[in-house]
Amino acid sequence: MPSQRERIYWDADVFLSYINGIEDRLAVLDALLADSASDKGTIELYTSIVSQVEVAFAKTEQEKKALDADVEKQIDAMWADRSALKLVEFHDAISRQARELIRMAITRGWSLKPHDAIHLATAKQMQVAEFHTYDKALDKYSSQIGFSIQRPHTGKPRLMP
Repeated sequence: MPSQRERIYWDADVFLSYINGIEDRLAVLDALLADSASDKGTIELYTSIVSQVEVAFAKTEQEKKALDADVEKQIDAMWADRSALKLVEFHDAISRQARELIRMAITRGWSLKPHDAIHLATAKQMQVAEFHTYDKALDKYSSQIGFSIQRPHTGKPRLMP
């Protein structure tokens, strides 16, 4: 019987780092994507279908105030690779959990944006081991939801060509 892969959730900002080509992050992100896509991989990458809305353009497009068809193709290709990435549908149970997280945040004097709550609730629904994000403001939710929130990492980054 094959061993269980570790489930890792990616927040939308991880995909934005990838699309924007943030150099000091690419080797780790490429390694994680390759591991998830491999038949012999040790992880499965998950994200909410809501990420497709949040990752609508690259930073260069925003700066130039002009859309680039090549960037859109790159974004579409990223979402199309279902061997590397599992998209989780948004549904009633996730919406209720997200609302509960927003309400819990208020009792602690915190602020939680709806899309961030959806991501955290989706990760909880998928019973992930880790939640990867570059948004340090989400770190404090780790103790509330039962999994580690951290920056993307791997013990085996791929060398860039």
